[in-house]
Amino acid sequence: MNKKQYFSSVEKSLCFNGNNYRIKHALKNNGKRKTVAFLGGSITMGWNGEEMLRDNYSVFIYKYLCGTYPENDFAYVNMSIPSANSFIGLSILEKNIDSNIMPDIVFVEYAVNNECGREYMISYESLICKLLNLPSKPAVILVFTINQSFYTSQGYMKRIGENYGLPMISIADIIKSLVTDNIIEWSTYSNDWIHPNIWGHKFISDCLINFFKKVNKESTDEEYQFNKQVYSLDYINYIPVAPSLYDISCNGYEEINASEFFEHGLRYIPETNDVFLSFNADFKHLFMTYMHDKTEKYSDADIYVDNKKVSLLQGKSLYGWDNIVMKHICEFEHKGHHTVEINIKDRSKTFVLAEIGIY
Repeated sequence: MNKKQYFSSVEKSLCFNGNNYRIKHALKNNGKRKTVAFLGGSITMGWNGEEMLRDNYSVFIYKYLCGTYPENDFAYVNMSIPSANSFIGLSILEKNIDSNIMPDIVFVEYAVNNECGREYMISYESLICKLLNLPSKPAVILVFTINQSFYTSQGYMKRIGENYGLPMISIADIIKSLVTDNIIEWSTYSNDWIHPNIWGHKFISDCLINFFKKVNKESTDEEYQFNKQVYSLDYINYIPVAPSLYDISCNGYEEINASEFFEHGLRYIPETNDVFLSFNADFKHLFMTYMHDKTEKYSDADIYVDNKKVSLLQGKSLYGWDNIVMKHICEFEHKGHHTVEINIKDRSKTFVLAEIGIY
C-alpha cells in the first residue's frame, strides 16, 4: 500500500460530515476545560489482541487535539470496557456522567460488538440521544469498525447518525475495500480477528484526524434541530442498580467487583444450601448484566417475574471469556410493581450478577 492509496483511504473514511456546529463550539477557546470522552469496547480501550497499547487511537486523538488547539485545556476520559455494546454503554454513561465528567466531544464505537436486532438499534439510538441531550451539549462522533469476517452493525447506525446530523467515520467500509481489493491483507490491520494492531490504531486515528482537518476549513453551521427518532428511545431512561447496594433479599451470595464500572455485583457461592435471590422494583423494562464464559464455570440462571419464568441467562457461551454481558429480560406495557427472582440451575457452579437495569 503506497502513500497515495493510504491517504486516499483516509479521506474516503469520512462517510458523513454531519452538522459541525457542536464540534466547532467544542474546539473554540472559551476559557473552560474541555473533556474528550470515548465510549466503546476493547478496540477503543486500546487492546491489540495481545496487549493493551499505551498509544492507541483514542490517545492519538487526544494528543492531536492538545497539539492542534493548545489554547484549550483538554481532559481525556475513556469509558470503554471489553465486549461492551450500546446496552452496556447506556449503563456506563448513566453511572459516570456527572458534574465532574461532562464531555464536550464524544467518540462512540460499538459497531463490532452490537448485534443487528431491534433491541440493539433501540439501545444505540437511546445512547446517542442521551449523549446529545447532556447539559454540556457535546459533539458526538460515530466510529464504525469491522471484524475479519467483515461483520459490522454500521447499517442502522448510519441511519441514526444521518438522522441526527452526526459526523461518521467508517473504518469498516475502508478496511473491507482494501482487503477485498488485495491492497492490504487483514494482518496489516489486525493481529487477530478483530482488534487493530499498531498500524490499525494509527490508521483509525488518521481517519479521525482527517475529519478534524476538514472541519477546520468549514464555516460554522447553524445549530440543528433534532429530528424524530429513527427506531425508538425506549431505553433512554435506563437506571443502573448495583445489586450489593440494593434492597435485595438473598442467601448464598457475596459481593464482588465484576468489572470496571460494575464494582458492586453479587456472586453465588457454589454448593450453598437454601440459596435464593429476589427483589421488588417498579419498572416497565428489566435488564440484567451478568458474566459468562466458554467453559463450564458459570451456571445458567432462570429469571422469574411475578412467579412466571420470563428469561434464561446462559452462563456458557461460545463467545464468552469471563466477561460481562447485558440482556433485556422483559418488557411490560406500563410501568408497575414487580417481584423478580433468580434461580441458579446448577448449584455446583458459580453465577455473577453484575448489575440490574430498570426503567
